[in-house]
Amino acid sequence: MTNTAIETVMDFDVPARDLWEAITNPSNFKKWYFHIPHFTTTVGESFDFYESEARKFLHHCTVLEFEKGTKFVHTWEHPQQSKGSSVVSWLVEPIDDHHSRLTLRHEGLEAFADAGPEFTPSNYQMGWDAIIKTSLRNYLYLIEKLHFSININSPQNHVWQTLWGKESYTEWTTPFCEGSYYEGEIKPNGRIHFLMPGGSGMYSDIVFFKENELVIFKHIGEVLDFKEQELNEETKHWTGCFEIYRLMEINANTTELEVEVDVTDAHIEFMKKKFPLGLEKLKALCEG
Repeated sequence: MTNTAIETVMDFDVPARDLWEAITNPSNFKKWYFHIPHFTTTVGESFDFYESEARKFLHHCTVLEFEKGTKFVHTWEHPQQSKGSSVVSWLVEPIDDHHSRLTLRHEGLEAFADAGPEFTPSNYQMGWDAIIKTSLRNYLYLIEKLHFSININSPQNHVWQTLWGKESYTEWTTPFCEGSYYEGEIKPNGRIHFLMPGGSGMYSDIVFFKENELVIFKHIGEVLDFKEQELNEETKHWTGCFEIYRLMEINANTTELEVEVDVTDAHIEFMKKKFPLGLEKLKALCEG
């Protein structure tokens, strides 16, 4: 049978020892990966974990190889969904004193053919890319995911329209920067420019859209003088960060709005202060 394998490779602007610590020290990886209560790197021993508090998928892993600083290999099984077993390899190599490369290889995915459509190689590729290229990257570069929520006494579709109406958007984002606006359309696969009056800001892609319910922006890079800029050393650290707006109907006249936003270390305090003010402004606009 063909060995079905996927691979995710990414270079990081951190020393190899820091990358190794991030992927093998439980106190570090629980911040970006999974909480694994009885984690071990001892060959022949096993550990179990669930992907979230929902406890939907049990993972069972047995350590196969461990070479400190360079290589960690373990099985990857879903005993509640499949009889199959696959192998995950974490390979760390230094590029120079300040840069390193991680190769994540997941082999034997054909073993999960009995587990159903959620266990396809493409889903694993998407999952590992998100874990390595976003979650791990954010941890290493001190990018924090902030959460905000507010209840608004207004129907869900009206909150949505107020969020993304061009005039109302400029009003509720005043606490961030007076005169803020965006160009583009909030629609599936849209490209948006979030701008300040001088024409600077950032450009983002809409990667998920469900009208009146959910929109996910993936921030790509900077805009200067109204023009998209190529990625530089700074923007490479945060490109791919997400900003998520989720609306949920509590009753016919009350909507809960949840916001998740990835924020660089330099902007965390600013966003913690300004986002609640912006949401209060949005609430006043919706309820007025």
